[in-house]
Amino acid sequence: MKKRLKKAKPKKSHPEHDQYLMRIGKGERLYKFYYFRPKAGRRENFEYRILTKEKTDGMLEMVSYNFKIVSGVPQKSSIARVPEISKEQLEGIVPNVVRKTNTAPDEFEELDLSGFATIDEQLEFLKQQDRVDTMYIM
Repeated sequence: MKKRLKKAKPKKSHPEHDQYLMRIGKGERLYKFYYFRPKAGRRENFEYRILTKEKTDGMLEMVSYNFKIVSGVPQKSSIARVPEISKEQLEGIVPNVVRKTNTAPDEFEELDLSGFATIDEQLEFLKQQDRVDTMYIM
């Protein structure tokens, strides 16, 4: 009797150790990025970030994380990934985060990338805004 070999599933890296927080597939585009910079964390260069992409079916994928610069080195922590969320659900999350983090209007930034036709145009805009580290683009 022959034993069946199971196909080995590739191990997924833990989000804290994955240099690519969000992978963009064919036909997908970035949607909106949100930056929360509460005054209480400014001395520590602290931000809370939400990044979203639009999938080919119109749904969004969301990644959120804490960002901090320690001794000149960017650090990401508390990474959360939501593989599927609607635009309406996202619109409810953002004001809730603003409220819970006590983020004032001048401490919040929304970067809307939905108006660009291609991912290349989006990346070029992000480079011009100094919002992308090109070593992480795949």
